[in-house]
Amino acid sequence: MRHQLVDHPIRTLATQLALAFGFMLSASGQSGTFWENGRTWLGSTGWILFLLTALGFLVSLIYLVVRRSRARRTA
Repeated sequence: MRHQLVDHPIRTLATQLALAFGFMLSASGQSGTFWENGRTWLGSTGWILFLLTALGFLVSLIYLVVRRSRARRTA
């Protein structure tokens, strides 16, 4: 994953954002939505996956910023 992140940072971060957005849209079993009669565990799983994907995005972004700032300092 680190090799992919370093070689293609924009593509990797965009993929993580798209996954997070997709997981955020899973509203199965949530009241007040079109899918309120769906399985509640599916909506809960989607929410947890959204949080994990968002955390992964933030960690990747921080990693890239720190790596870039260190590279400028040593050059």
